[in-house]
Amino acid sequence: MKVSFFETARYQAAKPLPSEWPVPSGVYEPDAGARAYRGMIERLEFVEELGFDWVSVSEHHYSPRILTPSPIVSAAFLAAHLKKIKIALLGPIVPQSNPVRVAEEIAMLDTMAQGRLVVGLLRGTSNESLTYDLNPAESRERTDEGMELILKAWTEPQPFGWQGRHFRYRTVSIWPRPLQQPHPPTYALGTSREACEFAARHHLGCGVSYGSFEGVGRATKYYREECAHHGWQPSPEQIIYRANMLLADTDEEAHETLRKLPGQAPFSMRPRIRDAMMTLDSRNIAGEARSPIVSGALPTTFIGSPDTVVDQVRRCRDVVGAGVIDISLHPPGSNDLEPLMRALELFGKKVLPRIRDI
Repeated sequence: MKVSFFETARYQAAKPLPSEWPVPSGVYEPDAGARAYRGMIERLEFVEELGFDWVSVSEHHYSPRILTPSPIVSAAFLAAHLKKIKIALLGPIVPQSNPVRVAEEIAMLDTMAQGRLVVGLLRGTSNESLTYDLNPAESRERTDEGMELILKAWTEPQPFGWQGRHFRYRTVSIWPRPLQQPHPPTYALGTSREACEFAARHHLGCGVSYGSFEGVGRATKYYREECAHHGWQPSPEQIIYRANMLLADTDEEAHETLRKLPGQAPFSMRPRIRDAMMTLDSRNIAGEARSPIVSGALPTTFIGSPDTVVDQVRRCRDVVGAGVIDISLHPPGSNDLEPLMRALELFGKKVLPRIRDI
């Protein structure tokens, strides 16, 4: 089993912050933002020293909960400071991006980082569509077309034109090409039927997140079935599972921490926005209905002592088939970094060496 640490650039403000998304930018404190990015590098140097395989960054907007609106900029910053660890971009969010620009910047970054890049391309949630005033109903089509264009830009040796429904270019011929050929390890992220089918059709990995082993396991099972339909079999490393983890010295301590956490997300959506998104953001896991997550705390899948978590990782491999877990070790809703650092050290010393052979 390989392990990725989900880095969110933790922002810690001197004053309490509004609790609804979008958070007014007027409460942003420049010094606190600068501290967040300095702390990110210090934390990830420790993560690299502990022996994690990857660090992942993602794309989110309009709140301090995840202070990485541009994962490509984040990854470039990390590549300049970290020496060995792979850097996973899980997004960028494709439908709200310029696909040719994404292809160029990722190819450039893969070369600068000496081939240490991993890429995840995703649709994003409907509230992310509000960031750039896009129609959420078109996001699936825009995602698939944008991903097709990115893959072709990486692999087509001759200049080409693109006249799609959502993207149009007279000429595409990117420089540089990716260092990793034909392109960095790439995953289609999402538990929808469409995401699984796209990944299988293009021989990409599949990334799932924030669901029970059984729930996301239905998606990965469908993905593997689709891969077989297209004549190939994915390796375990081509399945990523992102989840929260609450790790403590004992099971009792971990569950006590969970009981003390707030029952909703640190930045829930305003009621009128939430109600509008409930319908638009409804997803399917391999065709089976799932309630959308537009508010409330994300579930914590791994919880307990090192012994318990090792057993849970083993079960994750058996049920989900994942060969990479991408974990957040920060207690959801907490603004204190000390528990995160303790959990990182405990995981690196008591869990990581024991799950290598799973």
